[in-house]
Amino acid sequence: MAIRLSGMTSGLDTDSIVKAMVSSYTTRKEKYQKAQTKLEWTQDAWKSLNTKVYSLYSNISNLRFSTAYNLKKTSVSDTTKATVKAGSGAPSGTQSLKIKQMAKAGYMTGAEIKADSEKTTLAQLGYTGGDAKLEVKMGDETKSITLTAASTMNDVVKELRNAGLDANYDSSYKRFYISSKKTGVANDFTITGSNIDGASALYSLGIAYGGEKTTTGAYSSNPYDEYAALHGASDDETRANIEAAVTSYNNLTTDAAKMNAQSKNLMNAVNYGYSYATLQDIYKKLDAKNAGYSDKLKLLEKLGSSRDGALISKNGDSYDTYTKTTLTDTNGNTLYKYIDSDNNSHYIAAVADTDKGTTSYYDVTESTRTAYTDADGKELEAAPTVVDDTTLKVGDKTYKKDEADGKYYLQKEDGTADKTDSITVSQKTEYTIAADAVNKTGIESASAAYDTIIKSMDEKTKSSYDEALASVQAFEASKDEVLGSDDKYSVASLTKAIQNAYAGNGKEAVEQLLAGNGNEADGFVNKANALEETAEANTKKAADSNIVKELASKQKDSSEYTQALNDLLGRVNTAYTLQNKALFNSQVKKVAGQDSEIELNGVKYTGDSNSYSINGLTIEALAETGDSAISITTSTDTQGVYDKVKDFLTEYNNIINEMTKLYNADSAGSYEPLTDDEKDQMSDKEIEKWETKIKDSLLRRDSTLGSVMTAMQTAMMSSVEIGGKKYSLSSFGISTLGFLNAAENEQNAYHIDGDEDDANTSGKTDKLMAAINDDPDTVMQFMQQLSTNLYSAIGDKMKSTDLSSAFTIYNDKQMKTEYTNYTKTIKEWEKKISDREDYYYNKFTQMESAMTKLNSTQSSISSYFS
Repeated sequence: MAIRLSGMTSGLDTDSIVKAMVSSYTTRKEKYQKAQTKLEWTQDAWKSLNTKVYSLYSNISNLRFSTAYNLKKTSVSDTTKATVKAGSGAPSGTQSLKIKQMAKAGYMTGAEIKADSEKTTLAQLGYTGGDAKLEVKMGDETKSITLTAASTMNDVVKELRNAGLDANYDSSYKRFYISSKKTGVANDFTITGSNIDGASALYSLGIAYGGEKTTTGAYSSNPYDEYAALHGASDDETRANIEAAVTSYNNLTTDAAKMNAQSKNLMNAVNYGYSYATLQDIYKKLDAKNAGYSDKLKLLEKLGSSRDGALISKNGDSYDTYTKTTLTDTNGNTLYKYIDSDNNSHYIAAVADTDKGTTSYYDVTESTRTAYTDADGKELEAAPTVVDDTTLKVGDKTYKKDEADGKYYLQKEDGTADKTDSITVSQKTEYTIAADAVNKTGIESASAAYDTIIKSMDEKTKSSYDEALASVQAFEASKDEVLGSDDKYSVASLTKAIQNAYAGNGKEAVEQLLAGNGNEADGFVNKANALEETAEANTKKAADSNIVKELASKQKDSSEYTQALNDLLGRVNTAYTLQNKALFNSQVKKVAGQDSEIELNGVKYTGDSNSYSINGLTIEALAETGDSAISITTSTDTQGVYDKVKDFLTEYNNIINEMTKLYNADSAGSYEPLTDDEKDQMSDKEIEKWETKIKDSLLRRDSTLGSVMTAMQTAMMSSVEIGGKKYSLSSFGISTLGFLNAAENEQNAYHIDGDEDDANTSGKTDKLMAAINDDPDTVMQFMQQLSTNLYSAIGDKMKSTDLSSAFTIYNDKQMKTEYTNYTKTIKEWEKKISDREDYYYNKFTQMESAMTKLNSTQSSISSYFS
């Protein structure tokens, strides 16, 4: 902006005069600034409210499903033995628990040595060897360590920790303390020497463990025995022993895997068998009421989610299925495809009569023709003239075929191809309804047919059907990864056995098959347990020879196998040498890693930790119970369900009360946002009070807010039908206080009769808790449907439109546009003000200049008379 120097000659307050002259422009600009400020405050108010509504919307999403209310509580008869938490899937009732064995970590207490500090070296302990090679083995993992005579106790601790162990050296007691980081057999450890120096170093460190010394002078757990046992009179004999161990290991692991798969199938088949029998009985009942329903239902079940958009029609004793395609006939009618037994495709066209609201179906005729398409993909109106196999003519234009891509390109006068103008030749398949085509009858929507059959079932049958069908389909769709289809207890063989049993003598025959036909040992569960025990025994036997595990995993004729065999040969030879030459510290003590073992309802479970998650229960074993059992009692957490409902209502009340307050706010009257000049005349407290008056009234009687409130209130007041009876919130003692009794702007909030935290209703009978105790399923179903209604109501208000974004209850897009427009308008008025100020200042400058000249002239004339 130019520097304005005015009024120096005239003595006028030009700035005040100009400001007054442009005041009408300034007033217009301030009007838009106030409107924009008010809009910004309104946006902030909506954003704050929208965040709370969206939070409610997100929270009630889970309340639509039964899992939100399947809350369980559990108690244990002896909490010193175990703690138990129940998940939503835990069955109600009392269960028996025995803790047979606690999981332990491997732990070693070293023998006392003469190391006065952590800085003592192996040499100071009397070690005189060279590089001491050690191996730390934990489960399937082996790590190597190298120590020297210069290695300190700290170095040893560091190396052991790097190998994955917890290790410390206590200079007060002059011992090493070493342990596994995790409990369980699989996490136990051994520390051995890979060479004579390694074995010697372990002895010097007091951690050479060989078990208890026997009367013969040998050690009970010589760590080198396992490898040394494979040693033969020659290397060839040793190799033969190793390969025999590999064969044994493979056989044991293969058999164990097969038995585990069989055991799993048998256990799953129990549920399948009962579900299959239940499903067949439901089919029979359906046919008794409506002949042929079961065959139709079985077809529709196989279609699954593809029922939507599919059609079916009766064809003798079976049904044909037509799937919707993206194809259309020459008139634009959608085509449906049917594949016959010879794998040939057939199509029908769906012709809709919009006036009558009906659809007719006709067979279509399939034909193929040559199509010519231009560079834009549009088919030519008239076919070109075919000159020869490589030339087409369209009028006076000649197109030549490019062998590289098969297209025909326009030929220029110089003989080159114009790549922007081309013709593509293709074969186009068309579908046409013949003039004499007959409307096909008996065709119906697959989804509609399925709904009709399902609706014919009563609620109890429908629930049994859904559960049984899911179990049957899951088992029949499962695939054996270890067993062949013809193997004993494969999915295929078990499915056939159960289906044959039902065909023979119905549900009773299936139950006898599963239970063992009178012989308990022949029952599926006992067979599964026996197989599992044998598989476990085989696994333990394999673990006893798992030193060949790595070799067993390699292809026998490969170079990797040969290398691994030679490496193992070297270790066996070393172990054989160390078996007799290695020294062991008789004072070292080792506690072996141990798996935990529990029995829940008579079924044994093992694990490498003391924590179990079984059928919805999370069990933490604390101490062994021996043969005595403790009881676990699980029941519906009625208080938890009550609190879930109460928390939901609390959140709803907070939001609906805030909405009501905003909607019923006092009018701000003529209050408008303050300009900077107006703020200068007021204190900070006065400004805050002024602006609060406006902000509190921004959503007063807002139609959008009123619409959202109405939708939420309508959803909450809706009734739900359960078992032929209608329920509402008032059925469970939940209602509003009404306009006369409620506090200001809280007339839409809900209160629970008997709620001890609510002074308004605490003295009333608690119908909600009584209903949860007497009939929790009804309460849960009601809350699910009520939550669904509210979720849908809010969701409808949060849909994206041209004026609002998704998950937004107000017109945020529109407000953003309005704010931008205000910014633009304000800048335009600022420009106008600046232009008018420049204009007036320029006029005053001219006046000042004229007055300066006049004064100069007068002064000159006066000088002549002086």
